[in-house]
Amino acid sequence: MRTTINRTKYFLKILTLVLICIGPALSVQGQTPDNPHGKFTIDIDCAACHTSTGWVPAKHNMDFNHNTDTQFELLGRHSVISCKSCHLDLQFSEPNIDQEDCASCHVDVHRGQFVQSCTNCHNMQSFQMVDGRRIHSSTLFPLTGAHMQVSCASCHNDDTHGAFANLETDCFGCHEQEYNNTTSIDHREQGFSTECEQCHTTVAWSPATFDHLQASGGFALLGAHNRITCESCHRTPGFETIFAVNDANDCFGCHEADYNRQHGGSGFPTDCQTCHNVNSWDDAEFEDHDRQFFPIFSGRHQGTWSSCQTCHENPSTFTQFTCFNCHEHSQSNTDPRHREVSGYVYDSQACYSCHQDGRGEDD
Repeated sequence: MRTTINRTKYFLKILTLVLICIGPALSVQGQTPDNPHGKFTIDIDCAACHTSTGWVPAKHNMDFNHNTDTQFELLGRHSVISCKSCHLDLQFSEPNIDQEDCASCHVDVHRGQFVQSCTNCHNMQSFQMVDGRRIHSSTLFPLTGAHMQVSCASCHNDDTHGAFANLETDCFGCHEQEYNNTTSIDHREQGFSTECEQCHTTVAWSPATFDHLQASGGFALLGAHNRITCESCHRTPGFETIFAVNDANDCFGCHEADYNRQHGGSGFPTDCQTCHNVNSWDDAEFEDHDRQFFPIFSGRHQGTWSSCQTCHENPSTFTQFTCFNCHEHSQSNTDPRHREVSGYVYDSQACYSCHQDGRGEDD
């Protein structure tokens, strides 16, 4: 009798151990209320994630493809985080999100400033890997010049943790302080335009260009005038003119000192453009010399001289000249040929009185 009782106890103990081992597995496979995962929306076997040795830990390499078996691919950082990062409990039916619905999991630090998808600017490797230049190119303010070299905080200095509020796109909206504090030219006092791009570029504030012709009332910066500093003609920062000129053609008004240094006492006209151009003083050409005085650009004397000093030995007065630097006449030979010439004198001035056209024949 006692033997029968002992065998019965032993059998019940074995049965209990078997139920403990296989009972949970049978319950999960049958999707009973005891399944902590609830009801799966896809057909998946427990052995795809668990082993027969225990529910935990789950398999490291599960026989379950999240990319194909769900509507959410595990790309970038999503492929290395734990299940708990997104699934806050064992009910894997949540969260039920779309691949592009980043804001369902991630806080919008931009506070609704952008309507585009997060992937327009960010990738799935890191939130910090952002191509600001490319992003700005799709806005009303593409980054060019010096703007490509500054940090985001240089302009978006009032934003916190990425809440980039829209800023003014005109230059003055950001650079009003630079406009008001100019030292070379007082922009505010002179009433300069606040459309900075009229004179400046995004590369740098200097050098600056502007329509001098319009601003000055008709004085175009041509030739050498386009290569000198503003201070050469203007007092800064008030920008008053240093020289008193009559109009844009009054070279003498600015270059009186240059004239006196080169032509003082010569009787040369003060219309500098008669001989000079706006590029350089050195390449002067007095082409009106032929009509007013003596033919040197035409006739027999064309190309026979090298500079003004060939005939005008005294640079202080061009009213004096000599013919004998080229015409080395012997007076003993010249005098007999002029015996019949009334008032003949062996002198350059006298030569010119008869030979004004540069020809050797008598006039």
